[in-house]
Amino acid sequence: MGQVFRSKRNFSVTVNSNDHQPAHVHTYGKGLDARFGLNCPDGPVEYWDHEGPWKLKHLNELGEEIADRLEDCCAEWRRVHG
Repeated sequence: MGQVFRSKRNFSVTVNSNDHQPAHVHTYGKGLDARFGLNCPDGPVEYWDHEGPWKLKHLNELGEEIADRLEDCCAEWRRVHG
């Protein structure tokens, strides 16, 4: 698993090594998990799904943070998955 960054709300945004196409990231923290598609290299970032009692506001904020770091997320996906 390659952590790309920690969000403002302290969620770990990661690319999992044993994962599948298409390119996406997982976010973990506070007993919550969500997935966002990357659509590398240019986006847009897409919310896919989540586990746990997320607040919509926090999912939207996280999606925006991922979009702001899209280049880093796509680079980590390529590093991990080729």
